[in-house]
Amino acid sequence: MASALDRARLACWPVGDLEFVVESRRQGEIEKWFVVRPHREVASQYRARGFAVSRSSRLVVQAHTLEPVGVLALDVPPPAHPPAGYNPYFDVPPT
Repeated sequence: MASALDRARLACWPVGDLEFVVESRRQGEIEKWFVVRPHREVASQYRARGFAVSRSSRLVVQAHTLEPVGVLALDVPPPAHPPAGYNPYFDVPPT
């Protein structure tokens, strides 16, 4: 049985390589986004749609539709490890 992280990686594969998952819970609603490094061919498609995307960019996509939400600036570091440690459900394992 595939883990939640494996399913997220597979879902993101058409867009890029999954870096991390962002989840927000507000008033009983859960919102989820994926932060990916876009594949070369996808980066050119998003540039055509007005997003300033390069292969080294981090693209933020809505988890259910994979529609782009935005692009993280290149100088934004990845999130620090949480004080509680590695969360196997949402954190991408360190490489």
